[in-house]
Formats: sequence, structure tokens, C-alpha cells
Amino acid sequence: MPTDQEFLTYNEGVISEFRANHGKVTQPPFPILLLTTSGARTGRQTTVPLGFGVDDTGRVFVVASKAGAPKHPSWFHNLRADPTVTVELGDNSYEARAVVTAGEERDRLYRLVSDGTSAYEQNTDRVFPVVVLEGVPAPG
Repeated sequence: MPTDQEFLTYNEGVISEFRANHGKVTQPPFPILLLTTSGARTGRQTTVPLGFGVDDTGRVFVVASKAGAPKHPSWFHNLRADPTVTVELGDNSYEARAVVTAGEERDRLYRLVSDGTSAYEQNTDRVFPVVVLEGVPAPG
């Protein structure tokens, strides 16, 4: 499991590449967005790169997997304290509201991005939260 410092270093490189290349990155090998939250305790703005999914109604969502770590990622705790977030997708930036899904809705969205057999899921017993980013249009 990567350390917090390893996550931070990796994320900084991805964020720089994303912003320099109009939302395109070489790693990870799937489309990402940048999510900026306000620290639950500090109020400090923090940005993380995240893979995302889009459901059949065009809602953009993310999964709080943190590579299968035993605890939820900091960004998830932050948006639960303050659901107003900023999302960068491609060359665009959006103010959005993060809505944590539950029950059947959570499970339906999660199945759009995972069949339940990833290494991340094998690393933990934690159920990964799924968060809809209201106000972010699906990429065209």
C-alpha cells in the first residue's frame, strides 16, 4: 500500500500533466478529473486526480477507493464536511455539489465502473463510497 507521501508525490505529477495537456494524462491509463475540496479541519483547498464514471443520465461520479486503503481518502471526509467542490474536466472548471450515494443507487453506479474483482477491492473490507458531482456535465 502506498504511503500518504507517495500518493501526494504521484498526484502532484498527474495534476501538473493534466493542467499542461488540457485534461489528458499518460498515467493513469483512463480519463480523470481533478477534484478540489476544502479541508474539514483546516479549510485549506486540496486537489486530487480521480478516475470517474458517467451514468446513463449523464451524471458524473467518482469512487472513494484510495487504492483499497483501509480508510476512506481525505478528500471524501472533506466533501462530507463541505459538499461544495470544484471539478476540473478537460479545459473546463465547474463548481459542483458532491452527493454521497447509498443503497441501490450506490451499488448501481459502482457496477458501472467495477465488477467487484479489482485488486483494490481485494485489499480491504471497506465499502467504497460513490459520489455524484452535481453540476458537472458529462464530457462530450
